[in-house]
Amino acid sequence: MPVYNGQRFVAQGIQSILNQQFQDLELIISDNASTDDTFEICRSFAERDPRIRLYRERENRGAGWNHNRVLELATGRYFKWASHDDVCESSMLGKCVAALEENNAAVLAHPRTTIIDETSTPTENYLLELRTDSPDVVTRFHDLVMSYHWCYQIYGVIRKSALDRTGPMGNYVNGDGVLLANLALYGPYHKVPEYLFFSRRHSAQSSQSQPARLHKRRFRLTGRVNGMPPLEWWDPKRRRNVTFPQWRQLAEYLRLVGRAPLGVADRARCSGVILRWVLRDHRRYVKDLVIAADQLLCNVLTSHANPTLKNVGDSL
Repeated sequence: MPVYNGQRFVAQGIQSILNQQFQDLELIISDNASTDDTFEICRSFAERDPRIRLYRERENRGAGWNHNRVLELATGRYFKWASHDDVCESSMLGKCVAALEENNAAVLAHPRTTIIDETSTPTENYLLELRTDSPDVVTRFHDLVMSYHWCYQIYGVIRKSALDRTGPMGNYVNGDGVLLANLALYGPYHKVPEYLFFSRRHSAQSSQSQPARLHKRRFRLTGRVNGMPPLEWWDPKRRRNVTFPQWRQLAEYLRLVGRAPLGVADRARCSGVILRWVLRDHRRYVKDLVIAADQLLCNVLTSHANPTLKNVGDSL
């Protein structure tokens, strides 16, 4: 459980993990230098339950780093990222682990998702179905690349050996989506048919945040954003960086298809999926350039307002 300033919901998130019917687990909590009562809440749980391993950073190193920090600390056969503001039904872990035990080919097991609000009231079921359980690797890759989906599968139970092969989550916009596509190249997902995962919607969550360049009034080329959460959610030190998220995502897809254990025909078909994705979303590559120019303009204006700031065109 990577967490930063999560005092409103972290107790409920922790309790939902500790209440799992599957008890053979360790809960690794990495507090990313929270400035509220998050760490104290987590420490109170850790003092009462020896299954909790609690860590605290001296500075906020970003959500991308923190997600990979808990993965680095994990020692189990199976691994699950747990968001501090989401809730798991008590049978979720047991059913996902049982599915992976029975299906040796599966790299990930996940249940269906229900959306809840700030009061934990269900508002809707997430109904989008992807063919991630297909025996055909290209079908799995196609659906994860070509569909506009929320990455709820990332909060399922993942075979640790699969993550050892793919590497950690990328520390960039849509790094979780790229990792899901990468995992699908190594095996199918197992879908648990029940609604056992509850994803919370609230005003302070990452998908509601705006990039720093939009926080102040100034002349701007565009008010658009190129991916949510913004880059500074992944890494606060890069909030002034001029980046090209769509181009980065393309490079990552090409890289992972190039290194995956695919035959010649499947590699060509996956490359064809990437080509169709590029053609469909070609306007986003142009938008990346406009937003990058606006970020550079923001850096210049900010530097003029505060001469102590340097590196107006930070690296990609």
